[in-house]
Amino acid sequence: MRGCTSHRPDAAALRAAPTRIVVAAGEESEGEFPARAAAAIASALGTGLTLFPSHHGGFLGGEFGQQGAPAEFAKTLREVLDTDR
Repeated sequence: MRGCTSHRPDAAALRAAPTRIVVAAGEESEGEFPARAAAAIASALGTGLTLFPSHHGGFLGGEFGQQGAPAEFAKTLREVLDTDR
């Protein structure tokens, strides 16, 4: 983690990108480093933070020792990808 904590994304370049950027975090990760970083990037881009069910690995179904909510995660992902935000 120490290698990335000083990185500052180029918000202007990201905002100018021709593709839609969706910044997301897990609902259960609120207050944790990855969720705080995602919220800061979303704020810098002037977009909302998309929340996915579960935690940072919410797409996992227990196969790697972390149980998320893969069905709910997939549903949210489909909704996000089908939206023209």
